[in-house]
Formats: sequence, structure tokens, C-alpha cells
Amino acid sequence: MNVSEKNIIDLKTFTKTDETPVFSSGLYSWMMFLINLYNRVKKNLKIDFDSFMILQLVVSDYLYKTNKNGIKNFNQIEQSLNNSSDLFKEKRKVNIASIAEVLSLPRETVRRKVLYLSKIRLLDYTKSGIGIGSEYKTVFNEFVADTVSKMSQLIKKWEQDGSLKKLLDFNKKI
Repeated sequence: MNVSEKNIIDLKTFTKTDETPVFSSGLYSWMMFLINLYNRVKKNLKIDFDSFMILQLVVSDYLYKTNKNGIKNFNQIEQSLNNSSDLFKEKRKVNIASIAEVLSLPRETVRRKVLYLSKIRLLDYTKSGIGIGSEYKTVFNEFVADTVSKMSQLIKKWEQDGSLKKLLDFNKKI
């Protein structure tokens, strides 16, 4: 019996083109990243998560102002944080009311947490506003570097299981 080429089934053509679902795998990796972040905030920084979010909001304001003058790499930001005069160049605009509004927290709660963060010098709280405190450089050197490493691991996991491609191609159907 002669077998012609047209009778051979090409498995590449025949297999389903439906992509393997990766949502649960990618979501699990994301949840583990968040749990790790939450636990590191409590253990390493010794602050609650609302205080951490207040700190992040003040740092994001600093980064926004920094980026207006040109984007910087990790080492340049680290240098800037070590030079405390860089932290106080611009007039501050972040205040308790703006933090409370952005984070949907009561003003009194924000005030108490800012006072505590100022006491441990993660924030600098004056009449002109709230900025990064002198001890934030320690957080940056240790905590931020570890967070970047954990984020890199997360993205690598997403790339390996196909979640990253799905995420980048995500288009919510309404």
C-alpha cells in the first residue's frame, strides 16, 4: 500500500489552537507576591500597611518631581536619598488632607500615622508639608531592592507559564 503525502495528518495543523488557560497560575503568583510584600512590611519595616501606603504616596510624590527633571536609575536615586538636601529642594505639596483623600482614610488616622512615621524618621513632617525622612534611605537600600528582586521573580514566573503574554494582551470584554 502506497501512502501519499496528502494522507498524512500534520499534527501542528490538527491540534486545537486554543491557548492553555493560565489565569489561576498567574493569579496565584500575584497573590504570593502580595502576601510576601505585606509580611515584609510588618516584619522588616515594623509598620502597618496603611502607614506603608502613606509612605509610598509621599515617595511617589518625590519620584514624580524627580522624573520631571529626568528619569534616574536605581543608583542615582540611592545617591539622591543619601544627599538629604536633594529631598528638600522643592516646595512640598503633600499634606495630611491630600493623603487622606487619595487613600480614603480619615484625616485623624493619617495625622497619627504621619506623626509616627516622622518620629521614626521615615517621613519628615513640617508646616510646609510632608516629605521623605532621613531614614528612608535605609528602606530604599534594603526593602526596595528586595521588592524589585521579588517583582523580577514574579515577572519571570509569569513569562514561564504564559501569564505575562496574556496580561500584556489583556483586553477586557464588556
